Amino acid sequence: MAMKEELRAVKDQLSKLQEKQQQDDLNNLVKDLDGIAYLQPGDSGYSVVRYDLGTLTIQIADIAPYANGSKVALKLGNPLYSTVEGLKAKIEWGRVDENGFPDNESVKSKEVTLNESLRPGAWTTVPIFLDGIPPTDLGFVRIRDVSHTGIRLNR
Repeated sequence: MAMKEELRAVKDQLSKLQEKQQQDDLNNLVKDLDGIAYLQPGDSGYSVVRYDLGTLTIQIADIAPYANGSKVALKLGNPLYSTVEGLKAKIEWGRVDENGFPDNESVKSKEVTLNESLRPGAWTTVPIFLDGIPPTDLGFVRIRDVSHTGIRLNR
């Protein structure tokens, strides 16, 4: 009898731990999604990415062939009242499958640090060179792990 009660107590504890783990996993996924901007050629709006200073808006302004890949003009919107210096990010790009989902087999990535300062309350257009994929095959661009080296406040 005592063995059954102990077994039931262990099962209850295990169930509670599994529920907590699932909730923690979901919370981490949502938190991670805030830190990723997902863009597709032809999208008319912008995506928002959260980083340590707040948020940054990003949209694809133009795509053109360049060498063995694509030159993508990204418009970065800085909603802050300060100038952001040395913006760093991980850029990922690739094809999409027939359902419009990223083809993880084709994903390429690189770390970039921008020379341009992001002016306060303004859009800044920066060129990003994506090798290995022509504009006709480019299905998505993701921006993640955004950080910066400094800010400059208005006087």
